[in-house]
Amino acid sequence: MIDLHLEGRGAASLEALRDAFPREPGDPPLQAEVTQGELYVSLHPAAQAVRIARRPDGRVTLDAKTATAGPGYHRYLVDAIDALDVEWEAGGDDTGWRATRDDDALEEVYLDWLGAAAAQLLEWISASGSGFALGMPEGHVFDHDGAVATQLGPRDVAWLEAVRADARAGKDIFPWWGPGREAAYYRGLALVEMWSSVRWRPPIDDAERDRMERVAGWIERAHGLDPELELPWVEQAELLGHLEEESLRATRARLKADGRGEPRVGYRRRPVRVRLSGGWSLTVPGELAERWDDRGTWVGWDRRRSIFFNSMSARADEAEAAASTEQTLAALPPLEADEVLELEAGELRGYGAFAVEEREDGPLHRLEAHAAIGAHAAIGTIVYADPADREWALSTWGSLGRE
Repeated sequence: MIDLHLEGRGAASLEALRDAFPREPGDPPLQAEVTQGELYVSLHPAAQAVRIARRPDGRVTLDAKTATAGPGYHRYLVDAIDALDVEWEAGGDDTGWRATRDDDALEEVYLDWLGAAAAQLLEWISASGSGFALGMPEGHVFDHDGAVATQLGPRDVAWLEAVRADARAGKDIFPWWGPGREAAYYRGLALVEMWSSVRWRPPIDDAERDRMERVAGWIERAHGLDPELELPWVEQAELLGHLEEESLRATRARLKADGRGEPRVGYRRRPVRVRLSGGWSLTVPGELAERWDDRGTWVGWDRRRSIFFNSMSARADEAEAAASTEQTLAALPPLEADEVLELEAGELRGYGAFAVEEREDGPLHRLEAHAAIGAHAAIGTIVYADPADREWALSTWGSLGRE
């Protein structure tokens, strides 16, 4: 990867550093969290959070990865870091740009990384097929028809071969290539969110509405800066339709989308495999909203369905040996039901039971389910209002697996 690892001294507090990162109108909202003496700052949807630690003696360390967002992000981040109230030591930049400010050399570092990645991916694909990802965030595996998933959409083998021959053919996977906030910068922001984060349905809460508004605003800003730039007008029209917006920009999007075919952008138009706690994973509808609660439970939901998942590990009493699958399942609370369904997939064993809760607005159906592999247990609840979703609930729980 292409990393920054800086050390220095200064700063009154992590909170002071959090508030010092420069932002401009139209930038993604800064997301920052201080936890266990470390500050994590997210500045771009295509990049991992920047990690900053400060010791009581004033010693500060910073770690960041910039390969997935592009050289434009690297330039911005280095300038932002150098403006913080920290006296940084020399070095610490894998690209050397912090010392030289040589833009051509910086871009060559990214192209070298991309060319090497394409060559490696072609070897893996030749050996074991598809299903690979390049520069994608952890936590989800997206279904697509390409050979490799990227943050700006899937790419096929022909694209990988072209990039192996000339890495400049692959610049289109970096959402922030140029040095400033030009039209391509806003298009890149919008496309990253459209591909991986936008749920292609009406928003179900303020957070989803805000994201859709932000993405639509980036497309509008990109068009204003460069009216000739190719933009995802079909998806922009769809997005504004979900927002029920009647405006000049909505009319323009519909006119520009006319005759361009069906929407193409958006991994979440298909089911998504979510990596959960304890090494477990589950395939869920891509349009579900997601969050982790304070107890470590993963929750996915929309207006008519919800999924709750948690995990734990058990150990046998004798000689501290790892518990068997049967022992782990036996240690879980029993399911109260007339009919208990069994799940068996490879080493995985589980069981589940349906229940119905009568409510004023109609019955609510629930599948309570347990599963285990050795000492590792999974506990899930799937809730739905439409009884026709019973098979969906069963197939969702049946997709459970553990790496």
